[in-house]
Amino acid sequence: MPKNDKRMNGFENTHPEDLAAKEEKFRTFFSTSVAQVPDEMKRRDDDQKNPDTGKPGILSRLLGRAKEEAAAEPAEEPKAQPQELPPTGEIRLGGEEEAAEPEADLELAADFFAPETPAQTPAAPEARSAPAPKAAAPAAPKPEKPAAPKLEKNYVRGPLTPQEQKEQSEMQELKVLLFPETPPAKAEKPMEVKNAPQEVLGVETEALEDEEKAAQPPLPKMVFAEDVARAERAAATAPATPKAEPEEPMKPFRFFGVGDDENAPAAPTRETAPGIDDSMSIPLVGMDDTAPIEVTAAEAEAGTEAKPEMAAPAPTETPAETPDAPAEAAPEEEAVPETPEQVGDKLHKMGAELTLRCVLSGILAVVLLHFGLVAAGLLAPIASLDPAVAPAAFYAANLLILAAALAVAYPVLRDGLSGLKKENRPSADTMPALAACGAALEAVIALLNAQNYQNSRWTLLSGIAALGLFMALLGSRVMLAAVQNGYDLATKDPEGLQGALRVKDKDLIRVLARSLDQKDPWVLLSRPVQWDEALVEQSFGERASERRARKTAYILLGASVLSGLVFLLFGGGLNGMAAAIAAMLCMGAPLSSTLVAGLASLRLQKTAAAAGAVVPGWAAIEELGGVDTVQVDADELFTTDSVSLEDIRIFKGGRIDRAILYAASILNQSCETLRGLFRQIIEDRTDILYPVKDLEVHHGLGFAAWCDNNRILIGNRAYMEREGVPVPEKEYEDEHSKNGSLQILYLAVSGSLHAMFVLRYTGGRNAARGLEVLQRENIRLLVTCEDPSLTAKHITEAYHLPEGMITLLEQDQCEALAAPSEPENAARCCMLHDKGFVSLIGGLRAAEQAQNAEMTATTVQLVSVWFSVAIGALLTYAGSIGTLSVAAVLMYQAAWSALSLAVCALKQHN
Repeated sequence: MPKNDKRMNGFENTHPEDLAAKEEKFRTFFSTSVAQVPDEMKRRDDDQKNPDTGKPGILSRLLGRAKEEAAAEPAEEPKAQPQELPPTGEIRLGGEEEAAEPEADLELAADFFAPETPAQTPAAPEARSAPAPKAAAPAAPKPEKPAAPKLEKNYVRGPLTPQEQKEQSEMQELKVLLFPETPPAKAEKPMEVKNAPQEVLGVETEALEDEEKAAQPPLPKMVFAEDVARAERAAATAPATPKAEPEEPMKPFRFFGVGDDENAPAAPTRETAPGIDDSMSIPLVGMDDTAPIEVTAAEAEAGTEAKPEMAAPAPTETPAETPDAPAEAAPEEEAVPETPEQVGDKLHKMGAELTLRCVLSGILAVVLLHFGLVAAGLLAPIASLDPAVAPAAFYAANLLILAAALAVAYPVLRDGLSGLKKENRPSADTMPALAACGAALEAVIALLNAQNYQNSRWTLLSGIAALGLFMALLGSRVMLAAVQNGYDLATKDPEGLQGALRVKDKDLIRVLARSLDQKDPWVLLSRPVQWDEALVEQSFGERASERRARKTAYILLGASVLSGLVFLLFGGGLNGMAAAIAAMLCMGAPLSSTLVAGLASLRLQKTAAAAGAVVPGWAAIEELGGVDTVQVDADELFTTDSVSLEDIRIFKGGRIDRAILYAASILNQSCETLRGLFRQIIEDRTDILYPVKDLEVHHGLGFAAWCDNNRILIGNRAYMEREGVPVPEKEYEDEHSKNGSLQILYLAVSGSLHAMFVLRYTGGRNAARGLEVLQRENIRLLVTCEDPSLTAKHITEAYHLPEGMITLLEQDQCEALAAPSEPENAARCCMLHDKGFVSLIGGLRAAEQAQNAEMTATTVQLVSVWFSVAIGALLTYAGSIGTLSVAAVLMYQAAWSALSLAVCALKQHN
């Protein structure tokens, strides 16, 4: 105890410098031993004095800031000669780091966010290696000197390993990202250690960082494509370029709190364009190199050309912000499909409007015909409108009524005159519209020269032109009635309708043509359909007669102009020119121009509706007219009443009740033709049937399934032989089938023959009529048959058809013809009909009759126009074309119109 007290008293009386020397000696003693003493033993005294002091922080190690020791001079032992020690005064066995003193920790934490200061040149190693002699007596406390940069211990180590170089480069990248401000580059480097074999670590860490930052090239600026687009829009809309202001330097990103990027989000900019694979906005930095990967101008241009959408993506603005958004939204609203009820209301409104126009146009036509007959002296005039007494009033009233007729028949004028242009749709209203224009020209000139026109011999044909407008409106109204009838039938039971469409798939045609002699057949299929409003638009589609009528209208217009020029040049004057043009056009324009097509369509829809079919428009009629092959199912040719059971033969080990139940169970789920027959046998008691599992259908061969834990096979002789089931001799089969006049169906249970059914097929009367129509039109039949007992020969003999007309499709062909999961669009179909062969053939026959009738009637119309042009040319040569009587032109037009309508009706009736 006295010894310890004495030491404590001496320790307390010792000068602070002596205490530091003793402490350094104590630390050096333990560190120079071979054994590795834990830190707890080495720093026990310090830990007691400063319990809160810890080891260096992790962040300071990442930034390369080593801890600094206290600036205390090395102390010497008392009464001993100075002894030179290694620079560190210790032996490093494993390269461990010294524990930093508390003052260094506090200093580092305070300097972490402080701005970096320029590096100072350290003192020479020679001056620092010699130990300073210790003073004999404790000196007076010296005044504090200004803080000098604390230097790390100077020791020499070998060159950096690749791993250390990589870590150093990563640290530099992190520093660049955290502190983007780059200090100005220095003119000279104080140290050149690039080629040095060893690295001297005795300089200040901040100086090394400044030198490395100065040696690095500046990182390129980054830019987003959205900023480019935003800058272009701002430059385009800005009224004037504002004065450029110096940009505020970017502040370091703060880990906590509200950062600058959150307050004012703005994307950085870069000087070079992005490359092809540049999908990020930060510069690409290599793993082994601290310099960023720069993109050359050529690579940037190539990348921009290769993928322009990456360089300039679409702006993320809402449609409401762009001025074109309302214009783009309008078509989407118009594209909303209308319901059948809305389409029906629209058709009714159109019908009411056309009916009113027809009534008004008819009244005005009668009045104008009366004016024409009065001008010709065939009827007595009204007292106030006598052409002999008041010609100006008479011709003014005529022009006023004609203008009213033109206004009422505005749709005819609009469609007719626009049909003269080749880029527009042709119209059957073209020739009546031309006649109305010629009559209007004549009425205007007659009003301007009223007295002179009345005294001349020129006739007034405004009534004939108004009658032509009335007949055109009447034909449009009849056409609308035909469309309404078809629409009502199509919407009456839309779920039960089938759509007939022509096959246009080349691959499917190639598969089907394998069984036919023709390479490119027009095959008509039937599929379930869904309603589409385009079906009504298709009904008002362009017709072949309209295309031919436009060509004829050109001829008629040219002839009328030529006739008017002849009268103008050869003494007829303006009155003669107008009368000649009006007479040629009114005589040549047929009154039944649109009425023929309307009546043909109306008769077509009535005939097709009798069979439960609808043919929408002339395009569908033409498509049906080119069909040469029709695909049907065998159950449409042979209904339940067409099949009868003649006999049942049970083989050894079989039972007739089980045979009927097995056959009824499988055929009830697989074969439409034989389902009804066996359900009649069991009296529709489907509850006694066996459950069917794993049903397999082999077209033209038979069926296979599991019933009552037995493998059941039902099919013809070829199917049983293929499955290895023994069958009776051919003579036995011919005996019971009466040499092929009856059909044989075998039943096998678990690999053994169980029963043989003898069936008889008879053709139906309605199906026979439809097949007769197809035979007359030379149309072939492709039959998909699931009944294994039916063959093409049996169908041909049952209906007495010519050989080669019936073709049974094979397994792969039937699979190719399988109906799609979704119903077809009605707009793609050329006919809608009820399910069944009779409805399909009825619509096909009605379309064929309508096509023949309309083509023949329109041909008669065109002949009447050409004949009228010929007569007009002769009358022009005689100089009497303008003096034609109104009654004569009226009877001439009535005769040709009656002939064309009669031909149309007769062709459809036959």
